[in-house]
Amino acid sequence: MATQKPISTISYNTESFLVEKLNEWYNAHIIQSYQYIKHKGEDGDKDHIHLRIEPNKRIDPMNLSDELIEYVRDNPLPLRSRPWRPSKEEDWILYVLHDEKYLKLKYGADYSQNDGKIPYQVEDLHCSEGYDIEVAVLRARQYLKHSAANIVSELRGGKKALDLVEEGVNPFTAKAILTLTSSSDYEKLIEEFHKLEQDYRMVCTAIENSGLTLCIDDSGKPYLM
Repeated sequence: MATQKPISTISYNTESFLVEKLNEWYNAHIIQSYQYIKHKGEDGDKDHIHLRIEPNKRIDPMNLSDELIEYVRDNPLPLRSRPWRPSKEEDWILYVLHDEKYLKLKYGADYSQNDGKIPYQVEDLHCSEGYDIEVAVLRARQYLKHSAANIVSELRGGKKALDLVEEGVNPFTAKAILTLTSSSDYEKLIEEFHKLEQDYRMVCTAIENSGLTLCIDDSGKPYLM
């Protein structure tokens, strides 16, 4: 289904082919920006490229996938991309950089599965003309710093709420979290939260393996495409 919201994918295309196609979309005003980073294969996966685009109009992600089918000499199967998914800029940047703090906060007890991930630098990110990647990375790190999960982590680590507020944390958020962390249900709540995250990832993997894409419409309702 067509969308105008930012979406991302994992591409197995050659970089030269992908960049040519991205610039073609950009120059045709199909997209207003793109960002990508090359990753070495891990855990049995091949080398790949994490790609994120911001559409300039409503587009059909399946049409984009068709355009990313690349035939390579001596390769029995064409190179292509995975199904597209909705993408939030801050989460995408922190994940593709393999930001250690982000991975720990995001995956909690399952972080051990992410040990040994190759760290990437801002310089490894590539983007379209006019997109300020350094500002975007700074924005992502500020987003992480002020996230509820990070505030909880800082408080449990012994940091004072007043210090967090002086660093820019919303005082009402800090107060609400302090109230929560003082309750006897806190540990149970965190455990349930991580279980929900794990279930969500399992569902996303199953949907991806079926060749479908989980999307969210303008009203916030999820649908399969």
